Amino acid sequence: MKRKTLTTMKAAEIGRKMGVRGLCIYRDDIDRNLWRVITPGRSEVHQPMDEKAWRAFLRASGWIERRARYDAGNGRKVTVPENDERDLFDALRERLSVKALVAIAAHLHGTVRTADDKVNDEVAAFAEGLLERLGDRYSTLLDEIGL
Repeated sequence: MKRKTLTTMKAAEIGRKMGVRGLCIYRDDIDRNLWRVITPGRSEVHQPMDEKAWRAFLRASGWIERRARYDAGNGRKVTVPENDERDLFDALRERLSVKALVAIAAHLHGTVRTADDKVNDEVAAFAEGLLERLGDRYSTLLDEIGL
């Protein structure tokens, strides 16, 4: 008995549930019989698969992110997400307006000093990350918000 091939939408849903970050699947532009499978930094073309083959492929692909488990004491284990700057800045962008991010970057950029050099370096790196993501709009937006 032949197994039913997954739709690209169902394959993407399974992949995301299995822990593949940034997975996107669609029919290839050149050969509509193939899947174009994209994850951050990778783009591949594959034959469409049934669910069993797709799950086996994902387990072998190295795309599934395994969250680290740490001992929280008293026999409890906790999952701690990886330090991913993209996630942090995406979350900030979802919660704050671009103008609020500009104001935060302006206030942090070179003005915050603590007694701990490591903290100062972290704050400076955070401000630089914001400035990178704001790009050329930073100066224009500073004028708009009166800073």
